[in-house]
Amino acid sequence: MRIYLPLAPEDRPALLAARREIDLPAGREAWAVTAEALSDRPGQDIEDLEYDAIQDAVHVALQASAPASRALVIAADVTDQAVEPHTASGGAYGVRLRTGARAIIASFHVTEQDARTAEQDDTDPALLWFDSSEGPGALVHVDRPGA
Repeated sequence: MRIYLPLAPEDRPALLAARREIDLPAGREAWAVTAEALSDRPGQDIEDLEYDAIQDAVHVALQASAPASRALVIAADVTDQAVEPHTASGGAYGVRLRTGARAIIASFHVTEQDARTAEQDDTDPALLWFDSSEGPGALVHVDRPGA
């Protein structure tokens, strides 16, 4: 299952080392298109649902970012059994890790705008895309003020 994780301080070492895997603790919150989300939205395109899930993660990441920082979301893959629904605080796409898991990083997504600018904009933040090997480069953009 593809999950979307707002950057946490404990994620930085793996990104700086350009690792393609990251160890995640039990209880870590994320966003994903689950079977439940799919059944609640019959006929909707899976790419549209994935977009909604990543945007939910982006908005949470922006709220946790310093005003002059951009937000980063990690897209990673874990087994379906590693996650459980957590919609009470995560919305329709909210999940949390049931157990600790090693996730395979698929990509990184950094907002083009910093948190302050994004807060004033009522559209979904545009994202810069980085390959799974480009963790260090993605982090460089996080602390660079957005356009």
